[in-house]
Amino acid sequence: MNSRVFKTLLVATLLLLTSACFVSPGQLAPTSTPTPSATPTPTTVWFPPTFTPSPLPTQAISPTPDLRPVGDLLLEDDFSDAEAWSIGGDNLASVTVSNNYINLSLKSQDDYLMTTRTAPVFSDFYVEITALTNLCSGADEYGITVRTDEDGNHYRLVLSCDGRASVQRSFNGSLTRQTEWIESRAIPALTPGSARLGVWAGGNEVRFFVNDLYLFTVTDTEIYKGTMGVFVHTSGTADVSVSFRDLKVWAIER
Repeated sequence: MNSRVFKTLLVATLLLLTSACFVSPGQLAPTSTPTPSATPTPTTVWFPPTFTPSPLPTQAISPTPDLRPVGDLLLEDDFSDAEAWSIGGDNLASVTVSNNYINLSLKSQDDYLMTTRTAPVFSDFYVEITALTNLCSGADEYGITVRTDEDGNHYRLVLSCDGRASVQRSFNGSLTRQTEWIESRAIPALTPGSARLGVWAGGNEVRFFVNDLYLFTVTDTEIYKGTMGVFVHTSGTADVSVSFRDLKVWAIER
């Protein structure tokens, strides 16, 4: 064999071996491609749940005691009968009953004007009356008297025309203050003004109210029964005029 033929066979053998080392792409074993994990799509909550707090333990609350326990209505005075009151007067002081009002007018400087109902006499009761200020200013005063006896002894709920309140007692000709003065939004401080006065009396305990607001309790053993009344007081030179209406008296319960 000559050298040329040998070289030709050698080259052919090498080409055959080389082609055996290569595989066409279609012959490759399929490779599994990992499936990409799906990205979750956020869900829109159109009606989000409402937060519901856990219920708190039930708290036992004691009811506010009734400071005005009352029973049957004993008296209702619409001020249509002038004979039920002590009335009269002059150019300085007058008490009149008209148009379902009792009117007190006082022009005397630093003076008192009071009128009482002639009957009946009460010991234990709850009374209410409405006061309407017509002329009243500063430290001028007006109010209701209770348990007014034949000697003029009584308790009085005093309202000043600048919005304060106090309780006084008239006993044996001496007028003494039973409570300190207090201020309250329940007490009118402008004229004209209106206030519903209330007094609950049982035994030696007397409670005072203005426009349904409790103000004072006075304990005393001197005055136990009497009639109802109203009054005005001038603190200076200005005139005072106050009208009262709708007097009602109830029996009390304890």
